[in-house]
Amino acid sequence: MQRKLLLISLLASSTLAYASDFKLGYVDVSKIFSTSKPALAMQEALKTKFDPQQKSLKTMNDKLVSEQTQMQAIMKKAPSMDKLTTTDRASLEKLQTTYQKDQMDFQQKYTTFQQSAQKAQDFASAAVLGRANTILKDISDKDDFDLVLTSNQLVYAKPKYDLTDRVIAELNKVNSAELIKQLDNVEKQPMNSQMTTTGLTAPTTK
Repeated sequence: MQRKLLLISLLASSTLAYASDFKLGYVDVSKIFSTSKPALAMQEALKTKFDPQQKSLKTMNDKLVSEQTQMQAIMKKAPSMDKLTTTDRASLEKLQTTYQKDQMDFQQKYTTFQQSAQKAQDFASAAVLGRANTILKDISDKDDFDLVLTSNQLVYAKPKYDLTDRVIAELNKVNSAELIKQLDNVEKQPMNSQMTTTGLTAPTTK
């Protein structure tokens, strides 16, 4: 019996020793994207890059709304199209033709805009995460962490395990201008050659 108790005691002691040696850390990826200088700089660069296209699309959409309003105003003049005057019917047909053409142009430009913006956004996220992953690996290797998780993988962890501010502090030393320069050429790159990262992943947007 004494030998069994001794064995159990030794096993418990070794388990506790292992647990005390185990180093855990976690990173809040959302905070990296919302507060780090490179992430904020990339967001501003994306806004500047695509703002002219957004304004152009808004102008086109406003024109479509105006054309719809004009067509509705003409159609209200009579209970059916065959009851319209010759002048109103001709105006309505002309507006319908113009509207269909403008709508097709809008849809094509909007699709192109969405694809370009998404490609640039993916690249920007990957660029920031790539640097963050490198920094986090250096911290993990230097301080001998056994496991590092992202905040969305945890149910609960004490603040002492949070490495986010350390990662952000190092990330803020990165030259944001170098990352932003690459955005100008990202649309010319084929999809399979875009920057990819492993480890941290960008927070999803709703």
